[in-house]
Amino acid sequence: MTETLGDHVAARDAWARSARGPLALVNAQAVDRPQPVWPVAGTWAPAVGGLAVTAAIDDGVVVDGDPVDGTVLVAGDTAVVPSTVVFRDGLAGTVHGTTLRVWDPASDAVARFARIDRFAPRPGGWVTRGRYEPWSDREAPGHLTDAAGDPLPVAGTIETTIDGATVRMTAVRSAPFHGRRRLQLIVQDTTSTLTEDDAGSSYSMGRFLYLDDPEQPDQSAQPDRPADSGRYDVTLDWERLVLPPCAFSYQYACPVPPEENRMPVALTAGERHPVDASGAVLH
Repeated sequence: MTETLGDHVAARDAWARSARGPLALVNAQAVDRPQPVWPVAGTWAPAVGGLAVTAAIDDGVVVDGDPVDGTVLVAGDTAVVPSTVVFRDGLAGTVHGTTLRVWDPASDAVARFARIDRFAPRPGGWVTRGRYEPWSDREAPGHLTDAAGDPLPVAGTIETTIDGATVRMTAVRSAPFHGRRRLQLIVQDTTSTLTEDDAGSSYSMGRFLYLDDPEQPDQSAQPDRPADSGRYDVTLDWERLVLPPCAFSYQYACPVPPEENRMPVALTAGERHPVDASGAVLH
């Protein structure tokens, strides 16, 4: 079933305020030697497969359901079974590489958050058709990174025309979503400004657009791929533009859109800023 725009908006607001949503991330500290990590207990050190935590039973650190009294491995998020870490006061931890992420579902940002402000929907929607041309065996340049600052693999290019301007953008591969492979565009447009109180602005570092990856192992299952063209027809629904995690928390690295993804048009569609009950921008 195709997700309606209303369902999409509700799911995004729920994600933002969730226990592992971007507003709950209060620290993301790289650990390169034994050290404390604010605001949780224990001494943390790099280890094969994740991080090692050393704590006393009174510190209240619980890893994989067991209170820590000594030194324990905390498996990272690439492990077959990543560790769960619980601290006092409802805080939790996850390990990404050698970074400890600390989550507080009762953070000030979660408490203040009201909604993700959006541009008013354009009558009839804002959809363009494009052509996706995959690249093979290409690595993303260093300026194309995910929310953790890790390089993203370049998938190919997407060309489309928006309000009379033809753009050819770099697309990267994103993590599968509900079992479907996806492409991701990291874009800026003329609404991407630092003037957050301007009703025509959006988050200055840009926004993301996701779309299903049209490539399939069985090429005969691709009716939108013209014979011998090496390209696929794709649909881009700009009302689904979303904010990156760094729009919600300084603990995330902000991906920088490549020059070809900085569009000379105003995409007054999709998400603008996270706001509080008064409409003030949170971050």
